[in-house]
Amino acid sequence: MRTFFLVLIMIITAPSIQAQDIGDPNCDSLLLVSSWFSNSVKIYDGCSGDYIRNLSDTGVLKGPQTIFQDQNGDVIVVSESSHKLVKFDRDSLSNPTTVLNPGVMENPITVVKKTDESIYLGSYSSNEVIEVNTATWKKVKTILPANNGLVKGIDIGMAMGPDGFLYVPGYDSDSILRVNPNTGVSSTFVPSGDHGLDRPRSILFANNMMLVTAWGNQAILQYNLQGQFQKTVSYMGGAAGMVKDGANHMLVTSDSLNTVRRYDLSDFSHETIVTSGNSGLRGATFVFRLKKQSMIQEVENMRQAWVTGVGDITGNQIRVTEFTATLGGAFGDDFNPDDIELVQWGELMIDFNDCHEADMIYASNLSTGGTAFGAGGYTVNRLAMNPGGLACEAVGFQNVNDNKWMAGSFYGGAERNGEGFTIDVLENNRAIVTWFTYLPVE
Repeated sequence: MRTFFLVLIMIITAPSIQAQDIGDPNCDSLLLVSSWFSNSVKIYDGCSGDYIRNLSDTGVLKGPQTIFQDQNGDVIVVSESSHKLVKFDRDSLSNPTTVLNPGVMENPITVVKKTDESIYLGSYSSNEVIEVNTATWKKVKTILPANNGLVKGIDIGMAMGPDGFLYVPGYDSDSILRVNPNTGVSSTFVPSGDHGLDRPRSILFANNMMLVTAWGNQAILQYNLQGQFQKTVSYMGGAAGMVKDGANHMLVTSDSLNTVRRYDLSDFSHETIVTSGNSGLRGATFVFRLKKQSMIQEVENMRQAWVTGVGDITGNQIRVTEFTATLGGAFGDDFNPDDIELVQWGELMIDFNDCHEADMIYASNLSTGGTAFGAGGYTVNRLAMNPGGLACEAVGFQNVNDNKWMAGSFYGGAERNGEGFTIDVLENNRAIVTWFTYLPVE
């Protein structure tokens, strides 16, 4: 009994290594590289390229290809040869779980994210493309039917073009197909063998051009957005996976050199990030940069302003004549209320048009950095439904007989995402209004 108790305590209290604690603590990312021939995904430090460990134990993955993150931030690996998709916990990079079971698609190989909860998934052997909901992991619809005769050997780097169409590389058809994901209508974008195109694997759109890794050409090729060949930008034996890496760079894998290069998109100069065969890397087909979520990030342009005041309610209007802002103060344990100074910001009026919409106008006599807040206004809408809003809607805006329905959170729509108002209705026709906004541009 004592032995069991001690073992249990060890299991409960043993610390787990989190993803953000892997590798150099000064580096903000990890590189996950699919090692197809060793049936593993290798984890490297995102800055030095030093090998850290394998993502999974032997036997979990078979023929790993595309890697991406789902809407929860968990890491998903396409296991081509076992015909499934496997999820790894985002925080620990462990606890593999099959999320898409065999039977949905034979030899899945490539993924394009449609939304946070939807992907396009392509098959190498059946040449089909389907849409999958990643919340339920169920097939939604077929985009490109199996055995369509239009493309052969869909490979690892299907991409979404700037026109909203899917561009599908055919490794065995030496071509690129363009597919409208909404209608399923497809057309040949780069004909078979055009300008010697030989076994394309990945497509990347950047800087008004289309880049293609061509395995048979041992090169990265450049096309214009009309599908016309321009030039060879770099020779690379076994050129395979290709992904954007920040605004001005891309990462490219080689499944024969077993390396990962980082290219500058302006001149295609490059450096080797993962050296040849580093720690058993064999058949490097895909690379994914995983950001460490809990790294402390230095910011230089934090510009929030918090303005609040108590106003009077008259009819369908709230008027705040003494809107105030604060100066001084510090975060956390450094906060001292004696450091806070209140300054008069100006006036604000919110005039409701119905239960969920109002016109907001303001006028400020305050400036910061020599730039004034000034005067203006825009329409705000209820951000989230609450009991007050439902009650107003039930009796009708013209018939509502109290002002509790005004309470809630409001914002200015998609064009003003990132700022908004909270309204708390008090007794005696009074309301606290807080505007979460920003400082004027200097």
